Amino acid sequence: MKQRLLFISFFLFSLFAIDYLFFRKLQFLLPNESPWNTNHFFNFLYEYERIRNLPKTKKRIIIVGSSVAYYSIDAKKLSESLLGDFGLDVDVFYLAYAGNSPLYVYLLLNWLDPLEPDLVVYPVNFIDYRLHRTYVMFPEGRNDSVDESVVVRDALTFEEAPQSLWLFPWETLKEVGTSMDWETRSRYLLSSAFSFYRYKDIYLQNLQNLIQHRFGRNTSYHAYAGVLIPEGINGLGWTGQSFSFFPTEKIKNKGFWVEVTSFLLAGKPCRMEISNGTTREEIILTREGWVKLHLDPKFFQEKKLVTVKLERVWFANEATGAYLDYHSDPMGVRLEQTFGLEEAKSGIQYQREPRTEDFRYLGMKDEEYRKYFHYRLLEGLEKRPGIGYLVALKLAKERIRTETFRPYFHFRYLKKIADHFRERNVRFLLINNPESPISLDWYEDSPWYQNHLAYLESLAGGSVYYWDIHRSLPMQGFSDFHHFTYVGMEQMNPIYAKRIGNLFPK
Repeated sequence: MKQRLLFISFFLFSLFAIDYLFFRKLQFLLPNESPWNTNHFFNFLYEYERIRNLPKTKKRIIIVGSSVAYYSIDAKKLSESLLGDFGLDVDVFYLAYAGNSPLYVYLLLNWLDPLEPDLVVYPVNFIDYRLHRTYVMFPEGRNDSVDESVVVRDALTFEEAPQSLWLFPWETLKEVGTSMDWETRSRYLLSSAFSFYRYKDIYLQNLQNLIQHRFGRNTSYHAYAGVLIPEGINGLGWTGQSFSFFPTEKIKNKGFWVEVTSFLLAGKPCRMEISNGTTREEIILTREGWVKLHLDPKFFQEKKLVTVKLERVWFANEATGAYLDYHSDPMGVRLEQTFGLEEAKSGIQYQREPRTEDFRYLGMKDEEYRKYFHYRLLEGLEKRPGIGYLVALKLAKERIRTETFRPYFHFRYLKKIADHFRERNVRFLLINNPESPISLDWYEDSPWYQNHLAYLESLAGGSVYYWDIHRSLPMQGFSDFHHFTYVGMEQMNPIYAKRIGNLFPK
């Protein structure tokens, strides 16, 4: 009996030790080569561990929230503006991920204490409150009368909030465990106890990226992470008719991959002209799919910019299947994810780079943009199920304008967040962030919207500040209802910097 107890004790000790060592420690010591929108929750955890292990040498500003926060504020540009305009030498960090909501920002709060923030900034928008879910679940329902317990249970489903099980299982269990059935509660307990279960769906992605970037083709990915192309490149790696790059040893030794679509070929070969001013080469593309290309060795005799020009382009709004998309950008070929790099980039989990889609609205008049907005985001749901949440958001804003504002669920957590910082005397800036003037027109003039503004304003006091800037950016600065283009982010940067800079004593 004694030996059996010793064996069980040793087994449990080994299980917890290995679980802690490999899944909670060692995986975060590997390089992280996942861009922002490819492995959200691992990126969040990796960034948290990185910040936690940095010695604090400056004041710290931490930006929390969802993709609304990430697409609004550039950490590097903000810190540069604060230093140049206010003489504030600060570190700016993100702890945000797509789909985050006030409940999960609240569950994050105790994680912030070891990071010693001097200011926490939280930009929010309508999407963060998840109010559209009521109308998805209950087509005839209303947010001013829906049973809150039903909305809470919906928010805890893995489809709607995987972070609850991956990032905050114990915190979620303590906060809203009474709303769970026994099966769900058991999963949260298991996730709280064992990291191998908690991280089972996310840690492999980083390992796969590492292996692919070193030994694979890098042709299966969700976000381009190669060199910046002077002519610009799409977020998924699609070029225009021309693209330029400097030759590298990797390209010399291994060549590079490009994806060719049947829409580019259009039934006949496509000529690709390559030149660096002194050396010229022509490659004929004859088949669709990923094609491996090798350049003439003469291109590697001197480090000169190489320009590739395609004979023609294709358009995604004229394509079919997975290539169909409602925009009119001219498309060329798709480059492999790490194109033009000797080694893959690492530590890019919160670095944003400009992409061609960020510049498509420059110079557009309002009426032209309005037509493009509706076409790009709201038409063709039967062909593009991925836009379903945007259609649901539009319906929600049109429906909620006739309702009474009710500060339930996520709004209550906004108050808890504000009270948390007020009690600790830590500066907290809640921002009612800019929204597209087009989607604002659907509900801004309603009593619901005005009462929602009054509620947000009521949260201010002490070390808690509220800032309403919901109409501070022209429509051309938005890629959808609430996400800024890179250009829009650059326009807003000095505005954020001025407000944040004024929160610190001179």
